[in-house]
Amino acid sequence: MRSIFFLILAANVLFFLQQHFFSAEVHAQGNGSTVQSVQGEVSPQGLLLLSERSASDGAIKKKSSQSALTSRELGDESKNDTPLCTMIGPYEQLLHAEYAVERLTALGADVHVVPIEIKEGESFWVYLAPEVSEREALNRLYELQRKSIESHVISKGELANGISFGRLSNYEDAEALAKKIRDTGYDAQIKIMPKTIQETWVVVADGIAGKIDNSVWEELIKKQKGLEKRQNYCLGVASQ
Repeated sequence: MRSIFFLILAANVLFFLQQHFFSAEVHAQGNGSTVQSVQGEVSPQGLLLLSERSASDGAIKKKSSQSALTSRELGDESKNDTPLCTMIGPYEQLLHAEYAVERLTALGADVHVVPIEIKEGESFWVYLAPEVSEREALNRLYELQRKSIESHVISKGELANGISFGRLSNYEDAEALAKKIRDTGYDAQIKIMPKTIQETWVVVADGIAGKIDNSVWEELIKKQKGLEKRQNYCLGVASQ
């Protein structure tokens, strides 16, 4: 009886051990299959070698450079397409310019008078910094005049309520004047100003000047000494 009990107990233990190891093996095989399945889903076409990637990046950069170059070329072509107007001038008197307008208009030209500012060097402004108010500026002016220093109050602009001692065309002269005023106890300063003059020109629209006979141009140019005929971009007629 006792031997039968131990036999049954040994059989149960062997059955339990067999079931335990069998389930562990099945679980391990299942994990291996999952890994293989995931790896199998990666398509060879999805892999990109480093050499192939570098070539691809180079192609993209090359295409981008070509696009930028094309944009620049288009911009240059656009500038070259800007129409050119024909101009006559500079006129010393507006009346003479208006005569030229009438003469060309009678020939069917689209023409008008344009004032153009021409840069002509620099001037040097000797001044005192602005006071806090107009009253203070006037008090400073009276003080300077009592010392026989020629000056006046600046009425507008960024130096309004400052004191001006004049504008000179030569820097050495401006520096000498500023030093003279500093010697009297005032902090004179020098401001460089662009010197411009305004010229009057007659402008004929693009595509019309070529239809006017050369004899007409010669006649208009002879009306005043120093007149010339030239071409310039029509867009606003750029300043010289």
